[in-house]
Amino acid sequence: MKTKFIYIFVITSVLSILFSCGSIKDGEIVVRTVSEFNEAVSKATPGTAIVLANGVWKDAELVFEGKGTKENPIKLTVEEKGKVTIEGASNLQLAGEYLIVEGLVFVNGFTPTNEVISFRKNENRISQ
Repeated sequence: MKTKFIYIFVITSVLSILFSCGSIKDGEIVVRTVSEFNEAVSKATPGTAIVLANGVWKDAELVFEGKGTKENPIKLTVEEKGKVTIEGASNLQLAGEYLIVEGLVFVNGFTPTNEVISFRKNENRISQ
């Protein structure tokens, strides 16, 4: 009985350490779907990094809107460069202040609007 308790304690401790030492840093939000992306954007504050998870993002219409600061911009990036592609009917719209985008690769697709990347939220709202 005592050996079984020690075994469970050790396994629980190891799992806790592994999960707490993940690659996600403070202020990073890893997203796996467009819905998760939209939620992360709505909650982003200066210094936040929204990270697209590895894989193919197909038919992804992304609106990256926010207000970062010069000292703490809001960043849109990828989990691993070269392992995230945006494909199909996809585009990116940027609107706000002090936004940084890096690592996005658009391939095998087309834009459902007039631009693959635009610096406005919609036709009536130009990025500030």
